[in-house]
Amino acid sequence: MTPMEKTLQQQAHEQIAKFEKTMEELHLLKNVSQDLKNYRKMIKLKKYD
Repeated sequence: MTPMEKTLQQQAHEQIAKFEKTMEELHLLKNVSQDLKNYRKMIKLKKYD
C-alpha cells in the first residue's frame, strides 16, 4: 500500500468515525425530544385532573 493510499484510508476511517459519533448524538437528541414531548403531555393531563 502506498503512503497516499494509507492517508486516504486513514481519512476515510476518521470520517466514518465522525459520522458514527454524529449519528449517536442525533439518536440521543431524538430520545430527549421524545421525552420532552411526553413530559409536556403529562403536564397537560395533570392540569385537567
